[in-house]
Amino acid sequence: MKKFTFLVLAIAFCFTAKAQVDGFFPQFGQDAQWVVNDQFELVFVGAVAPAPAAAIATTFEGLVSDGIGGNDFTGLKIKFDGIIFDAATSTKIFLGYDGIWGSKAVILEFNQWLCQATLDYSYNPVPWLISNPGDYQPIVKKNDYNAFEINVDATGLISCKLNGFVCDVPFQAPLASLKPTAPSTFYALFGNDIAGFKMKNLVVTKGGVTNKYFSDPASGISVTSQSDLSVYPNPGNGNYTISNVAVGKSFKVMNILGQPVIEGKINSNNHKLDLTAQQKGIYFVTVDDASGKLIRKVIKN
Repeated sequence: MKKFTFLVLAIAFCFTAKAQVDGFFPQFGQDAQWVVNDQFELVFVGAVAPAPAAAIATTFEGLVSDGIGGNDFTGLKIKFDGIIFDAATSTKIFLGYDGIWGSKAVILEFNQWLCQATLDYSYNPVPWLISNPGDYQPIVKKNDYNAFEINVDATGLISCKLNGFVCDVPFQAPLASLKPTAPSTFYALFGNDIAGFKMKNLVVTKGGVTNKYFSDPASGISVTSQSDLSVYPNPGNGNYTISNVAVGKSFKVMNILGQPVIEGKINSNNHKLDLTAQQKGIYFVTVDDASGKLIRKVIKN
């Protein structure tokens, strides 16, 4: 049985070739603790302490690794919905290879306060990816799903979004971190330091290939649409923000009977939606986009 080892903060991350989740390699000993539930979520159901942190790795079915060093992370686009906890921990995404302490890798960390990029498992210095935390923090939905987007261009420039908010200081990763000089296997690693990690609607694109994971194939709504359109807080008292939709797009709010109650156009990157005059219940926000109809269910308390 193969084992692939990542060493993070003096902890060995070992991945077995036979995983509980197809195409993903849980940390050694956590095979049964990573599952896909009946809501099509990737979930860590184990208890982390005193074991090493929860982690699971993938090559996206070879999209970022062909085994001979020909594929890397440049040109990669990653979207997924993941939990950010109201706790002193981060939801982490690792882009790396060879698994030796101090090796070539980039770590992206998102929490309720800030997001940051670190290089080669080194936390000094730490480049923060936002210049004004006061703009970032209201966007975060604590103990709830947040929409993540990570893009790596051909030069190694990494840009990130959270719930449509652009992390305004992209991280320039040295190409040596993303392009090995010898054949290597690449992995994207997802995880955090506490139990309860959840992910869904993972969409990965490179070149002309798009792979999708952890989404309901019978939902009738595209995975990309679910990840892109954000309406929060949800549930809420009637005052909401619509984000991750282009300014000028038309939107409509319908009640559970399919009757329109509000129509208009998106007027900013964080469009304010007022449903305070509507009755309590379930509503659907729809936006006609080039990729199709974007739909998000909203609950008014």
